[in-house]
Amino acid sequence: MIFTPSLRRLSLLLVVSVLGGACSGSSMEQVAVADDPPVLAHTADDEGAIRVGVLAIRSAVAASAQYGPIVQYLEAELGVPVALVPLGQDEQFEAVEARELDFVFSNPLAAVQLRRIHQIDFLATLSRKNTGSSFSGVIIARADSGIETAADVRDRRVACVAIATAAGGCNFQVMHLRQHGIDVSEFASFTEVSSQDNIVLSVLSGTEDVGFVRSGQLEKMLAEETLLSLDELVIVDQAEDDFYFPHTTRLYPEWPFAALADTDPELVTSVRDALLALDADDPALTPVKGNGFVPAVDYAPLDDLVVELELRGWDS
Repeated sequence: MIFTPSLRRLSLLLVVSVLGGACSGSSMEQVAVADDPPVLAHTADDEGAIRVGVLAIRSAVAASAQYGPIVQYLEAELGVPVALVPLGQDEQFEAVEARELDFVFSNPLAAVQLRRIHQIDFLATLSRKNTGSSFSGVIIARADSGIETAADVRDRRVACVAIATAAGGCNFQVMHLRQHGIDVSEFASFTEVSSQDNIVLSVLSGTEDVGFVRSGQLEKMLAEETLLSLDELVIVDQAEDDFYFPHTTRLYPEWPFAALADTDPELVTSVRDALLALDADDPALTPVKGNGFVPAVDYAPLDDLVVELELRGWDS
């Protein structure tokens, strides 16, 4: 396949393929920034390079450290250059619309919106150790705040990472509250905070009353000793089930790996097969704490969320 990608945003984007990136484990929505930038092996203007767009939560370097090994694996399996294209929340929509990518790997909320608007094809769903192909949202408050149920969130200062686009760090919780009769207009304030670590710390410090974070975020901070104890926090409306991490909201499907509508069908099949064949112990999965990919699961709950909250693509 010969690709002729648009170069109009390459000056703004770091576009990389990691051929030997060493990575540290981190959660999908909180990534550790690498000390040294990865080797730039292929860029989207390389003739013949397959372009995989990935949602970069913090930075292009961090995204390369986290997802680069999966790109490296695909390159080895396919035998052709594969370029990793880190993109911001809005940039991924622009890149898909402009057909500057062949594949996209993003959080399930953005991915479902892209599918509704641009008919991308979900090939496989990431599966993680302990939690499989599902995750959830958590609503946290200080243990001494008196906030225990959805109703208690009214008239409180609330923080999330991205009001319009975040999945487990915002809109899962917004949907949960909506289902309990609470609208975001009833918050005393609704603030975007730069990271989920900072959301937790802002709740502990009293800067915010309530925080929205992804399931597993508190445990990650404990493991990294960013958080020393959970005793000062309470999980609002904690679900009573056997999911690995304590959580608030219903479970939603994990990140899907998708192909753009006009990507070559033979290439799509090859990439799908390669992802599904990825061994659970392959080091390419270590940075995302994964144990493989499974055939794309049912994303209808995300479609329902997009429509109910009237997010981008809700009327598509």
